[in-house]
Amino acid sequence: MHYQPKQDLLQNRIILVTGASDGIGREAALTYARYGATVILLGRNEEKLRRVAQHIADEQHVQPQWFTLDLLTCTAEECRQVADRIAAHYPRLDGVLHNAGLLGKSAQ
Repeated sequence: MHYQPKQDLLQNRIILVTGASDGIGREAALTYARYGATVILLGRNEEKLRRVAQHIADEQHVQPQWFTLDLLTCTAEECRQVADRIAAHYPRLDGVLHNAGLLGKSAQ
């Protein structure tokens, strides 16, 4: 038996993806968008986020919002500012994939 979700499985859902600029976060954001979700992209690399957003726009004909924030070095105030910016654009979050992170020791 092979499970095939309906194309509109995530329709009307708003999902924030951290680490969305590359790897698992990027693929998750693309997949959520394919199934109808409004995705909010969060990552530390502005150019990569822009490319992911453009990929979603080209494929799904909707332009996702993206926000740059390095969760390794950001301050509490920077987090609040991004949260306020997200709240100004979206009435709620239906899901969060917290995918940002590093393996191993930090260089700091």
